[in-house]
Amino acid sequence: MQSSLTRRITLSMVALAVGGIVLVAVLINLALTFNFTRYLGKVQEEQNRLILDTLAELYSRSTSWQAIRLSTMYVGSTTGTQIKVYDLKGRLIVDSLTGMMRGMHSDYWRRRQELRGNAAAYPLYVQGEQVGVVEIVYLGQQGLWSAEALLFRRMVLISAVITGLLAILAAAYFGSKMARRLMGRLTVLAAAAEKWGRGQFTSRVRVSGDDELAVLGETMNRMASRLEAQSDLRKKLTSDISHELRTPLSTIQSYLEAFRDGVLPPDEKHLTAILEESIRLGGLITDLQRLAEAEYSRRAAQFELLPLNAFLAAETERYRPLMKRKDISLVLELPDEEVAVQADKGLLGQVLANLLINAAKYTPAGGQVTISLTAADGEAVIAVADTGSGIAAEHLPHIFERFYRVDPSRTRATGGSGIGLAIVRELTEAMHGRVTVESTPGKGSCFRLYLPL
Repeated sequence: MQSSLTRRITLSMVALAVGGIVLVAVLINLALTFNFTRYLGKVQEEQNRLILDTLAELYSRSTSWQAIRLSTMYVGSTTGTQIKVYDLKGRLIVDSLTGMMRGMHSDYWRRRQELRGNAAAYPLYVQGEQVGVVEIVYLGQQGLWSAEALLFRRMVLISAVITGLLAILAAAYFGSKMARRLMGRLTVLAAAAEKWGRGQFTSRVRVSGDDELAVLGETMNRMASRLEAQSDLRKKLTSDISHELRTPLSTIQSYLEAFRDGVLPPDEKHLTAILEESIRLGGLITDLQRLAEAEYSRRAAQFELLPLNAFLAAETERYRPLMKRKDISLVLELPDEEVAVQADKGLLGQVLANLLINAAKYTPAGGQVTISLTAADGEAVIAVADTGSGIAAEHLPHIFERFYRVDPSRTRATGGSGIGLAIVRELTEAMHGRVTVESTPGKGSCFRLYLPL
């Protein structure tokens, strides 16, 4: 495929060069023929006028045709023309070619007359009075084109052909060189992509230049960095899930083996412990299912005009009992003007649920959770702020990644699986919005949803 692409690029440049050269050659030939023909016509017309002036001068001196016969043949031989002079009655008085073909150069003039130019007839005036008609024909040329002019045009065309061939060879050389250079860079990119396909995400493309391939290389490097991070996250995810699954399963298994061996009695206390482990196992499976549903909802969002003032007021009342049980104050701050967006009511409800439950989970008793709504720069901004434990700065760039937990040791204590905020981002982007977070350890966090008005 590499050689095929190189061949195609080279052939394309050669074809472009050939097409350009042919077009330029045709245009040059047409322009040369047109302008040179005009030039030859003017030169010939001027020479004809000089011949007429010469004949008129000779006639005025001799006052008879007989006296200028020899002079006419001389003028014809020196100008390479056949000159015929007729009197006013149309009788042929002088034919220079007849005399020219009698001498020692007769064979030369006989060959010259095999090619004859266009005949031109002019009235002959002497002292303002017409005395006859002169017909002038140029010998040894095709129309206006003499042998010298035809040779000049032929040499120009030959030079154009030679130049065109040299240009084609140059196009083939430089096209092949450029194609090989391009294919070399593409081969580097392909090799890197092949390594990434085998899971070797630490490999990077060496970027040089500032053209589109350099931009592509930089983009691929950024993609490799993200793939490497995702690979590490998947490994961590596999470890986390296996650990989360193994712990309750091992507990259930140990209790059942103890029941079978008679080590422990299957009383209410032990059965309750088994039930709690089963609930924990089911919670993890539910979290995984919720993430899958969030990804599906991203593709199937149903938009409607949603007044946010009333929507947030209703959602606040729904979660007020939860906050009250934890002794947390829930505050709602709404603007005086109505703010409306095009959004999916169900998806936005899930987003708020995750943020509020998350805030309640990490806010201690006596704390406060605030929901606020503002509108600025064509966007509605819903903020959920808490006075909880906060998040360290190094964790903020990863907080919305799947199964990312700031403190893995807190998972079993809080029951979290690390996908709540990933669901928030998935659903917010499904509604063409975005989510950000600001946090100060020990003071709390603030999550903001931005939705287009």
